[in-house]
Amino acid sequence: MKRPNFILYRDPAYGFTVQLPRWWKSYIVVKRMQRPIDAEYGVSFVFRYKGKVYDEVLTLLVYRMTRKQWRDKGYENSPIVFLAERSGLIFAYTLPEELPDAFLDPSKQNYDYKKYGRPIRLLKRMVNKDAPVIVKTFRFAGVSAPGRISCQARPSTPLRASKVWPYRP
Repeated sequence: MKRPNFILYRDPAYGFTVQLPRWWKSYIVVKRMQRPIDAEYGVSFVFRYKGKVYDEVLTLLVYRMTRKQWRDKGYENSPIVFLAERSGLIFAYTLPEELPDAFLDPSKQNYDYKKYGRPIRLLKRMVNKDAPVIVKTFRFAGVSAPGRISCQARPSTPLRASKVWPYRP
């Protein structure tokens, strides 16, 4: 039997799932956060290369607010991209806008492509090619208590958000 070419990440707190490319397994660390900045919850997929942990590749965030509150607070025009709305929660994501400072040369003016060429290429691929595909696989598992989403595995197909807006690059 052929293994799928993805790894299914199921969030233990909110039960949503995303499909990560199988090759990411060697290059990421999952970091969960309670109350990151304005969000209620967040999970980051952090880049790891040769044992060293760098910056986030993709961060999924959960906000307790309505879509109207989201717009009123100015998130609509921010680097935080809306994914879905469900049960009074907004699900969103962010991507890094720059490479990690650790990849800078000693002058701190340019990136050291000679020394960090491979990890830079990997990270760019993860952020620019893979992450936009990953966020399109965002799904919800079954709902348990009102306002909370179950993280228990169910044999049925995961539910799709009641409102999902398309990815905008």
